[in-house]
This record gives sequence, structure tokens and C-alpha cells, in this order.
Amino acid sequence: MGQAWSVRRHRGRAAAAALVLTAALAGCTQPGGVTGHLSGAAAQASSAAASAALALELYLDGESTATVADITLTDMVDSAGQAGASASAQVVATNHERQLRADVSAAIGKVTDEIVASRALVAGAAPRAGGDKLVADLRRRADELGTTATELEAAAR
Repeated sequence: MGQAWSVRRHRGRAAAAALVLTAALAGCTQPGGVTGHLSGAAAQASSAAASAALALELYLDGESTATVADITLTDMVDSAGQAGASASAQVVATNHERQLRADVSAAIGKVTDEIVASRALVAGAAPRAGGDKLVADLRRRADELGTTATELEAAAR
């Protein structure tokens, strides 16, 4: 029991840290321009992917109910959708900006698709055996979009 409690406590701390980081990022001012706005969209989608991965992992481990997981995943679909809409709405002036917008929009679209697939798994409409792969993919995409956000923010300054 001691080890299980330690794992739960660690996950709880990780979830709390993720929420603090998300709140901190939300409070940060983003640099302007297309690159700055794309940075913000990438950061928002990164947060959605990380939160979705955690929600799915907790569900798969039996530490969350299907209802709680689905509510979280629904919220993350909405968040990723908002990020995607923000990215695709950017008016670009150069081919470089057009490519950045396309790349960020495509990456956000993939995150959204994986969150939707996670909802299907939780609802029982997709094989549970694919859950660990979805968690890993969501984490990888969260990391990639986080890196993209950081790079775009630096480029916008």
C-alpha cells in the first residue's frame, strides 16, 4: 500500500504542478504578430494534450471514472479546438508565416484527433489496448508543441 500511495501522491503533485504551469502560462503576455499568436496557440494545445494524457492515464489505471475522464477530455477537445481556430485565423503576409501557420495548425489538428480518440476509448467505442499508445502520443505531442511554442515566442521577440 505504501508504494501505491506514493505513486498516487506523486501523480497528484504532478497534476497540481501542471495546473500551476498552465495558469502561469495563461498569465504570461505573448509577443505580438503572427509568430507570437502562433506561439500562444501552440502553448494552449500543448497544455490540452498534456492534460488529456493525464486524464486518460488516470482512467486506464483505474484512478478515475469514465465520467470524470470524459469531462476532462471534452474540455481538452474544446481547448485544442480554440487553439486550432486561433492558429488558422492568423492573417499571414509571407510564405514563411504561411508555412508556420500550416505547421502549427496541423500539429494542433493531430492533438485534437488524439483527444477525440481518447474519448472514444473511454466511451468503450475503441479498444482499450490502444490506451497506452494514446497516452504516449499525447505526451510526445505536448512536448513537441511546447518546444514549438517556446521557439516561436523567442522568434517573435
